[in-house]
Amino acid sequence: IAGLVGSGRTELAETLFGLDPADGGEILIKGEPVRIESPSQAIRLGIGYVPEDRRQHGVVLEMPIAANTTLASLSAVSSKGLINRAAERRSAEGYVERLRIKAPSVATDVGALSGGNQQKVALARWLATSPDILILDEPTQGVDVGAKAEIHGLVQELAERGLAIIMISSELPEILGMSDRVAVMHAGTLSGVLSRAE
Repeated sequence: IAGLVGSGRTELAETLFGLDPADGGEILIKGEPVRIESPSQAIRLGIGYVPEDRRQHGVVLEMPIAANTTLASLSAVSSKGLINRAAERRSAEGYVERLRIKAPSVATDVGALSGGNQQKVALARWLATSPDILILDEPTQGVDVGAKAEIHGLVQELAERGLAIIMISSELPEILGMSDRVAVMHAGTLSGVLSRAE
């Protein structure tokens, strides 16, 4: 999704994830109309959301990588309200390896990581929910060139595996290089949808 800051891109993402109520229109998942009224409902419908401001909303800086990674999928690492720390650690270690997160261990606080590695932890949190749809709002904002290339490669790999990705970006080269279709927003409305070739 392309558009200038203030065009309504983030508001659209927040509506799709149940953070803001929809003013109108219809949301279809796999051709079926759905009403999404809360993030927990969005997660049950298979939607994950990596927000634009990772330090404020994407990760908990004072918590270790292991806890951050499983925060949206606690039921997978807990029983009767108690978190199985070994299962949490194993899950996190798998994502650290898969996403090439550079950290001494999964016990390291996320606040001690570089911006690119913090973004990968935010991504791992939602991948742990096994989503069908992943919304990425400015996924490479504020990360170095190497981390940006790694994140792009990972997003491409996820898309090739069949994960539907909605990516919001202010960077035209990123939009053109990563997208199959580009929806352009202006003043809170969709002003057009273009194919990659167009």
